[in-house]
Amino acid sequence: MNLTQISILVACLGLLLAGVCLLYLLRLRRRLAQITPDTQALAQQLKDRPIPEALDQIFAHLEDFSRRLNRLGEETAQLHANYAATVQKIGLVRFNTDESIRGDLSFALALLDASDSGVIVTSLHSLEGCRVFLRAINQGQTQHELLPEEQLALARARGLAEHKL
Repeated sequence: MNLTQISILVACLGLLLAGVCLLYLLRLRRRLAQITPDTQALAQQLKDRPIPEALDQIFAHLEDFSRRLNRLGEETAQLHANYAATVQKIGLVRFNTDESIRGDLSFALALLDASDSGVIVTSLHSLEGCRVFLRAINQGQTQHELLPEEQLALARARGLAEHKL
């Protein structure tokens, strides 16, 4: 082997070593980015402490974290329970009640929760005035006979009919 070949071999080995170091640095940087500020603060507190004292502090930190996580789980369950009672399904039908009045000024609006319970608000517009009706819906059923437009609004809210804009 001559001096040129040895120089090229050393340069290649140097480049390979630099590449490996760069990959290792990138990996360390990614891991450092995953450390939360909370964990960084704990690490600063534990610096230069005896191991038993540091472990006690780590366990206290983990217990606090577990309590907070449990509280978040309870709050999530409560939000989920409350969400079931909110208006989640909406069906709207606009229509004319009279041939002399145009513009679809009358409407039937169905507002339902997760169990298909809620109300249908119906507004009938005519030359004499406007009348508004409210019909209770319980699990997709009502005790009143519904107008065809109300039936369509209910079907749209329940996802049984296509919505039109």
